[in-house]
Amino acid sequence: MGPEYILVEGKTFKEEQLTLDNHVFKNCTMDLCRVYYSGGPFELIDTHITNSTLILNQPAKNIYSAIQIFKMKSPGSTIAAD
Repeated sequence: MGPEYILVEGKTFKEEQLTLDNHVFKNCTMDLCRVYYSGGPFELIDTHITNSTLILNQPAKNIYSAIQIFKMKSPGSTIAAD
C-alpha cells in the first residue's frame, strides 16, 4: 500500500511555509517560500519554484550530509537510487 498524498492543485504561494512530504503540487507556483522536506515521498507536476529556500529536516538532512561526505571522500564514485 502506497502513501496517501495531499493534492494541491493550481495554487500560487508567495512568502509562505510549505511542506513537501506526502504532497503532490500540480500546476502550482511557489515564490519566496520556505519549503520543508523530511525525506518522505512527494511530487511536483508542472510546478514552478523561484527564489525559495529548501529546508532539510531529519532524516533528509542526514541523507544530504551522507551524499556530501561520499562525494568528497570518494572521487570518481557515483551515487545511485533504486
